[in-house]
Amino acid sequence: ATGGNGIARYFTKKVTLTPQNDSGDLRVFTTAYWPNGAKILIYYKILNRTDSQSFEESSWQLMTLVSNINTYSITNTDFIEYEFAPGINNKADNAISYTSKNGQTYNQFSQFAIKIVMATNDNTIVPALTDIRALALPPGTGI
Repeated sequence: ATGGNGIARYFTKKVTLTPQNDSGDLRVFTTAYWPNGAKILIYYKILNRTDSQSFEESSWQLMTLVSNINTYSITNTDFIEYEFAPGINNKADNAISYTSKNGQTYNQFSQFAIKIVMATNDNTIVPALTDIRALALPPGTGI
């Protein structure tokens, strides 16, 4: 929430899905200039429509990079598309779940938001994004 070496942060607006479109997985795509030594971290926040906690009380969860792993931009005009998903170690879970503060586990969500943090320890190697796309998917779909 505070501190760290993030030089820029971007938050999307909260997206609310229609009742018949509750989702169980999430993908984020971005086209970026990502120099070696910099980091692009993507987080998501979700909420099930029956959860009694507020969206603001939900926790941010780190996504994992699932495409173009260890691929970095060579020049500042070298933009590459990256895909992020809930999961760990560069493997998508193809499903999403969370446990609310009341102890209830939810496997679907009706609201979500995305947070992007661009970080570097060297101000001469700063990442840049040209776009971001988020897809709410049924669980197990994958892409």
